[in-house]
Parts: sequence; structure tokens; C-alpha cells
Amino acid sequence: MVMGERLRLLTVGVGFAVFSCMSTATEYSLSARADAGVEADNNIRLAPNNEDAVTGYHFSPTLLARVADRDFEASADLDLDFSRFDDSTYDSDDQNLALRFVKQMRTAEYGISAVFKRDSTRTSELEDTGRFTQQATRKEQTTFTPYWTQQLNERNALRVDATLGDTEYESNNFSDSEFESASLTWLYQLTERTGLQLQLYGSSYETTSFRELESESLGVRAGFETALTERLQLNVLAGVSRVDTEYESTFSIGPLAIVSGSDDRGTATFLDAELAYRSERSRWALEIGTDAMPSGDGYLRTNHRVGASWDYQLTDRIDTSIRGQVGRSESLDDQIEDERDYLSAEASLSYRLTPTWNITAKYRHREQDRDIVGDSAESDAVFFTLRYIPVDMTW
Repeated sequence: MVMGERLRLLTVGVGFAVFSCMSTATEYSLSARADAGVEADNNIRLAPNNEDAVTGYHFSPTLLARVADRDFEASADLDLDFSRFDDSTYDSDDQNLALRFVKQMRTAEYGISAVFKRDSTRTSELEDTGRFTQQATRKEQTTFTPYWTQQLNERNALRVDATLGDTEYESNNFSDSEFESASLTWLYQLTERTGLQLQLYGSSYETTSFRELESESLGVRAGFETALTERLQLNVLAGVSRVDTEYESTFSIGPLAIVSGSDDRGTATFLDAELAYRSERSRWALEIGTDAMPSGDGYLRTNHRVGASWDYQLTDRIDTSIRGQVGRSESLDDQIEDERDYLSAEASLSYRLTPTWNITAKYRHREQDRDIVGDSAESDAVFFTLRYIPVDMTW
């Protein structure tokens, strides 16, 4: 049985676990949301030449079911998106199903989550390959993540995590992949506001389709979480991994050809840091990250990124939001030269018409500079969305 089939069976199993608990739950709820809007983008492919401008509309309903008791919580979150454009090659019907189950015991906690996401390269490639084709290429991702946390004493705990992931594309221009990882983490509560952690991490990655390789990594990570004040939170996790890669097929990147049987050994750094502030009317956050991730290009890419966000409630009816991210993406293997710089920034204004209706206007600017193409590209887009949020139902 291939991993994609295993993950789909595991997803069904999680779904059964989520809803089989409803018969004994003390409280369960159902909430919904529906978005409808129009958009226009003057360069949807982020192409340096022959820019493709499109306009379109979308309808996006969301449904969240939740079950909670004194010692467990389960939820199922379904997001749908139906998009249509004046250029029908970009039309897409997307689905995102997330299932989650958490069980609390006296000295332990375990949980399971499963995500099945079906979208297209039109919405996902800015932080991955940067290759926006002349159509919305179907992309399907399945992820299954169980974990267990055991409290050893008042200050110490151990946590075991595992992840199984599978990505499939509808086009042979992108590589399907399978990803597996596991980690063992020691958690230590230093003070009431500060916690420390030390983690052993291992993963394996395999691609198929037009490029084939196998990659394995093993490393260590350490970090902390601390409340600097009642409103200011700082989280940092950093580490390093040794990565061994074996190429099982011959392929070319620009003028470079990597032949079958070649091996590469490299070092991958990891950093995930966030500084966040919350108040009654606002929230801002600064994020810095570096990680080696599987890519639709068929090999591991290192993604360095810096992001910032700011949300502010201007009045009881008006909310504003600003978000931005800059990044640099490159192959983990120094033999492959395909560096790429990218930028994404957006600003939005939302007005609450009634307790259940609001309207949002958003502007988005994106840029990228791919060395392999030899020129930079940018795009500007505007979105207008009407949202309906009915009153939640709770039993």
C-alpha cells in the first residue's frame, strides 16, 4: 500500500475518532461561515515577460464541528473554495479538511490530527518552487500527525511526535513526494513564565515523478518560550541537522547535470522564532524562520523568511490588517544553483455591516526574482469579499 493510500485511511480513522465521541460528549457546537467575492490580478503567473492579467470571483463556505468534555476535545474543520476566472485555465475547486482529537489524562496527553488539502499551484507556489504555470495545476497534500506528552513531575515532561506526509501533483512538471519525521522532546518548566525544550529530530524524504531521490536527516534542536510581560510573548526554537541525499535518477538544473547514483551530504539549519504582542484592540507579531523543506521541484529547498503582521480594531465596526513577508529560497544541495528571492505584502480593511455580515477590501503586492529565469517579476491584486457568519449553535 503506497503512503498516499495509508494516509487517507488514517484520515478516515481520525474522522471516526472525532465523531464517535459525540455520543458521550457533554458539549458540542457547530459554526459556519460563507465568503463571496471578486478579485483582479495584473500578473497572476508572476512572469517577467508576457504578463497574464485575470479577473474572477469565488465562493468559499466553511464549517466547523467541535466536541468537548472535561478531558477531551475533538473537531472537524472543512473549508471549500470555488474560484472562476475570465481565463478558465485558472479555475479551481479546492478543499481543506482538518481533523483533530486531544485526550487529557491525569499525567499525560495524547492527540491526533489529520489534514487533507486539495488546492492548486496558483495559491501555493510563492514559498515553494516559484514556478507559476499557465494553468492552476492540481496539488493534493495529506498529513497525519500523532503525539504523546507524558508529565514526569512538576517541572519535567517528555513529548513524542510523528508526521507522515504525502504530496501529489496532477502534472509531471512537479515531483510527488513522501515525507516522514519523528521527534523526542524534553520539556522543562524553568519558571512560571518560561519553559525550555531540547529535541532530537529525524526525518526522511523521497520524491518520484520526473526527479527521484531519497534524503534522510538527523539533528538536534533547543529553544524556549517565555512571557516577557503579560502581553508580550517570545518563542524560539533553533537547531541543526545532518542531511544525506542519494539521487536515483539523472536530472538537470540549468547547465548542471546530476547523474544517477550521486550522493550529497550537507548541513541544514533550523530556526523558528516569534515575538508577539496582544492588547484589547491590537496584535502584532515578528517572525523569523529557516528550514529545509520538501519541494515540488523534486529536492529539499532551504527557505529563509522574515515576516511581520499587525491587526488593529479601529472602531467597533472597523478592523484593519497589514501583513508582509520576505524570503530567500535555495536548494540545500550546493550543486544546484536556483536561488530565488520573493516578497509578499497585503493590507486589508474590514467593515462590520451587522453582527453577521461584514465586507472586506484587500490589496496584495508580490515580487520574486529567480536566478534561473534571469529577471524579476511583480504583481498587484485587489480583492472585495462579502462574509456571512451565522450565530454558532451549541448544545
